[in-house]
Amino acid sequence: MEIAEWLLWFELCAALGEVMRVLLSAYACEPGRGSEPEVGWQRALHMLPFAEEVWVLTRSNNKNVIESNLLSHDAGLHFIYYDLPGWALKLKKLSWLFPIYVFLWQWGAYCLAARIHRDLPFNAVYHVTFASMQFGSFMGRLGIPFIIGPIAGGERAPVRLRRSMPVYGRIIELLRDLRILLQRYNPVARAAFAAAERIYVTTNESLKLIPPRWRAKTRVQLAIGTIDNAKQITDRRLPEYPRFIYAGNLQYLKGLHFAIKALAVAKASIPDATLTIIGDGRARKWLGTVAKRCGVSNSVEFVSSIPRQRLIGSFSSYTALVFPSLHDSGGMVVLEALSQGLPVICLDLGGPGVMVNDSCGYVIPAKDHNEFHIVTGIANAMVSLASLTRSEHERISKMAFARTTQLSWFNLTERVVRS
Repeated sequence: MEIAEWLLWFELCAALGEVMRVLLSAYACEPGRGSEPEVGWQRALHMLPFAEEVWVLTRSNNKNVIESNLLSHDAGLHFIYYDLPGWALKLKKLSWLFPIYVFLWQWGAYCLAARIHRDLPFNAVYHVTFASMQFGSFMGRLGIPFIIGPIAGGERAPVRLRRSMPVYGRIIELLRDLRILLQRYNPVARAAFAAAERIYVTTNESLKLIPPRWRAKTRVQLAIGTIDNAKQITDRRLPEYPRFIYAGNLQYLKGLHFAIKALAVAKASIPDATLTIIGDGRARKWLGTVAKRCGVSNSVEFVSSIPRQRLIGSFSSYTALVFPSLHDSGGMVVLEALSQGLPVICLDLGGPGVMVNDSCGYVIPAKDHNEFHIVTGIANAMVSLASLTRSEHERISKMAFARTTQLSWFNLTERVVRS
């Protein structure tokens, strides 16, 4: 059934008083966790305006957190919990066996969905998470309209921007390149693409990974959104001195070494500027070394991960979020910062390069530039934001919030359902 036919069926069901029932395959689905669990959770909640019954198939270990949230008790929202036997769960802990674990979970989830579908027919099925095209899905075998995504997986760090990474970081990126190359021939993903009525990918880089024969039914769409009806922060004030913040995992791909080097350059114009780096990860020690070599150790503060709501609440005391990631398909923290009226400095790569525009921050060209241009671009953006007058600050803060209203979970879900 084509999407247009399905929408007609939706209207017919409403006219005849029949139930419009959809299934979401959402391995990751958990409120308050951010990242993929938040994608599954928000998509479940925001499907309710488009179907009378929304059934979500997710992992059993998500049950307690989901059912302790009052929003999960909506009369039209139902959760199906499934997990593999104990022996198979052990595969999850071994990174090189993780794809096998995912394959087994996807197959088991499909078999369970097929049994339920025989007695409780669904009108459509959505593959929501994993939001990566490398894992594919078997839900297209249900024989009903099947919609994939938004999914990611084709984003790559520009080769010229890897040169300043340590050897380990460059090896990781090379292995990722190989995985992306092999991904083109993944039989499970290809079968899912063939069965899908519509495919959504997060970036143009991921679009290139879809085989040409199926690109006509593929659309580019972010996988993450912001809370609907959020209230604009009206009491944000410029900090006493320029304060920049990064929050997220400390990985080489995040480009944080560019931000540290940019801070060193920017301090020639704004000598009291600081950078707070919140998060944990393998790159922590190396980033400290970068700060020391650049002579800004006293201006770079490292803070371990903090609760999400506390992080969001702290945004009002900073000048801008710096998020120079080299291949993030999403970047939830970018949307969270914008929703608090905090401008963002990022690269024109992946999801952040789509979310941020000139009205709410600075997007530094990176695809055809070297490290010098990236560092200089970030440094210039830092100086510009630190030099804003109060009225200019209020304007960009309002535009940051306005940008998030365009990227709400409701709008995202509506586009996936109706486009």
